[in-house]
Amino acid sequence: MSFTADDSELALLMPQRAGIPLVEYLSLVFLAGAEDLLRPAPEQLEIQTGQSAVIYGLDAQDDGQLCHFQGWDMEALVLQPATLALGELPEYHKALIFVLAKPWLLGFFADWKYFREGAHHFQCPQQVLRRRARKEARMRIEGDIIIHRRHNSSLTTLLAKLYDFSASGASFYTDQPDFTENEMFLVEFEIPNCGTCETIATTARVETLSYSIYGYLVGIHFELTEAQRNKVQHLYLCQKAEQIQQLSDTCRHRWAPPQKSFL
Repeated sequence: MSFTADDSELALLMPQRAGIPLVEYLSLVFLAGAEDLLRPAPEQLEIQTGQSAVIYGLDAQDDGQLCHFQGWDMEALVLQPATLALGELPEYHKALIFVLAKPWLLGFFADWKYFREGAHHFQCPQQVLRRRARKEARMRIEGDIIIHRRHNSSLTTLLAKLYDFSASGASFYTDQPDFTENEMFLVEFEIPNCGTCETIATTARVETLSYSIYGYLVGIHFELTEAQRNKVQHLYLCQKAEQIQQLSDTCRHRWAPPQKSFL
């Protein structure tokens, strides 16, 4: 079975779970700008038939099952797997679900009811996180970003790890605790197999992390000239084409964020 455009977009939005507990994984996807809906009626969620969803179970090795929304059955959420399951059905019970209900990305926990006529049935969620999906979806990417910062009269250079990238901004992992909102600096980064870019960037947010070997995730906006904008858009489209090409019916190419070692 082939992915639809929505499937590909959702796959690229979702980082690999890589053993992260479900509560922290939900927080990772909704780092900023989420609206909290309490006891929403089904119609409030605005999910359309055929839109894509991913279900995650409690098993730390469960990296998600792609599904499509089939409708509501007596206020039960009905999700049909995109591919036929081989062997026993996953034990969901309490599952974490993400739905790309354009223009929204929804995330919530829901109680599993049963599997009937090829589809999972879940209780209507009691609490839903919702944010607008980016017009330019961020793509997870593994690579380095060089940051040149000015402190007082001195210039410092920092190497950090890219987390995601779009034509308008990016985010990166760092162990430096002193990044502040609206700080401006110069960044250099390379998109593998596509090219490099150098531009001015401004800090949009700083998130403290508990699961990562790095302490912070910093989101930045690019401050682009027209020539730089054209270059970054080229890099973004190049990388998007590469990632979509790696999608298959049975797996999605998703980079896992670096985790703490508990050894």
